[in-house]
Amino acid sequence: LITLHAAKGLEFDHVFMAGMIEGLLPHFHSSNDSASLEEERRLTYVGITRARKSLSLMHYATRTVRGEKLSAIPSRFLAEIPANQLKSVTAKAEKVISKEALSDALDSLMDDLFS
Repeated sequence: LITLHAAKGLEFDHVFMAGMIEGLLPHFHSSNDSASLEEERRLTYVGITRARKSLSLMHYATRTVRGEKLSAIPSRFLAEIPANQLKSVTAKAEKVISKEALSDALDSLMDDLFS
């Protein structure tokens, strides 16, 4: 897990960019400022070009902010990618897991990665 800022100069076999929605990427503070929007676009490009073998760009239909469920709009940057370069896959979460189960799974993954 790494931020787009920290990914500069690095490459990975598989890259997953989650949260490709308006308000996150581009960030809502950048949406009305052309210079800031261009910086967000550049950061998106940085993330995309880190992938050597596969790239997954993910967005979702709703998000919860401060306990309120809100609609999410796919990032405008997704529309800028030529359609013939994309393969769309729709997935729906089939099961919600508890925070404890998620924490245990992440702990196990970290142990596997760093042991």
